[in-house]
Amino acid sequence: MFWFWFNGEAAPKLALREVSFRKIFNYLDTVDASQPLVIVETGCLRTPDNWAGDGQSTLMFDRYLQDRSAGGICYAMDIDPVATAACRSLVGPRTEVLTGDSVIVLRDVAERLRASRQKISLLYLDSFDLDWNNVTPSAVHHLKELVSIYEFVTPQTLVVVDDAPVHAVCSTNAEGSLVLLGEPVVNGKGKFVAEYAAQVGAKRFFSHYQCAWIGFR
Repeated sequence: MFWFWFNGEAAPKLALREVSFRKIFNYLDTVDASQPLVIVETGCLRTPDNWAGDGQSTLMFDRYLQDRSAGGICYAMDIDPVATAACRSLVGPRTEVLTGDSVIVLRDVAERLRASRQKISLLYLDSFDLDWNNVTPSAVHHLKELVSIYEFVTPQTLVVVDDAPVHAVCSTNAEGSLVLLGEPVVNGKGKFVAEYAAQVGAKRFFSHYQCAWIGFR
């Protein structure tokens, strides 16, 4: 059983990501059980057992699909062939691990989805390592990823961006207490995905260290 494994082995090691991964899998549990799932992940498991660092997302997605009666497929990708080789060695036949720039590889995945007439259940964006002192290159790349596969996002697709906590600008008052200088906003890898989500009326599903939306289309 996936949940027995998740609660006993995965969740205690996930640190900041535990709450959001739990919400991701709870959401997938609400998807019609008679239909196979399609999970698309950019960035993949790179280092075995690095739960708090990388999150081991590909392994968890693979385990979830193995336990689901209708099955499904996970497309995971990374630009680093060493990473994809390591990931491939740890997952089963329900996960296809692809090597290349995610923006380009997603177009190949789009062709497969078009041919099979499938849509995405979960889009998990976590490529392009983040520099917290300059989030723009990573944030732009993740928006490009969304654009590359957007045709296959539905109103029910859960779109998740890793390393995307809420950011606030603060000052201190005379007593030393923090005072907000504006509304907190999603930052990190999800900065521009969040701006686009707000413009098109997508609903924020959760906001922790990772951020998620539904209703993009």
